[in-house]
Amino acid sequence: MNGTIGAPAPAWLRIVAALGLVWNLFGIYNYLMTVGMVEGMDAAAADSMPAWVTGAFAIAVFGGALGCVGLLMLKRWSKLLLLLSLLGVIAMDVWMFALSGLSSTMAGAEMGVTIAVLVIAVFLAWLAHDADRKGWLS
Repeated sequence: MNGTIGAPAPAWLRIVAALGLVWNLFGIYNYLMTVGMVEGMDAAAADSMPAWVTGAFAIAVFGGALGCVGLLMLKRWSKLLLLLSLLGVIAMDVWMFALSGLSSTMAGAEMGVTIAVLVIAVFLAWLAHDADRKGWLS
């Protein structure tokens, strides 16, 4: 439920949404490398990823990008897309840390990026929820 209906959104909300969009566009590029649409990914690494993880990856990055577009437009549907994006990130992390054993081979920077992806997804989902609660989304 909205706290204040039609309350004006602060300017920083759109700035954060734009930064989130840029972040997710980098994620889309990484996804396209993974599925072979853009050169640069090790084919063996991509082939070792189960289809459901590739699907979770797609949901995470495309849901995140579209959710950030919705947040830029101050639309309530951005909440759902950013939540789906977060669930995609969680599914990928479950595979990476609990099912594949890949986390044991990760270097410090790779682990840092993986943690940053989760933290940013949590933050964006929370931000959309909070913005709606404060009446900034319609």
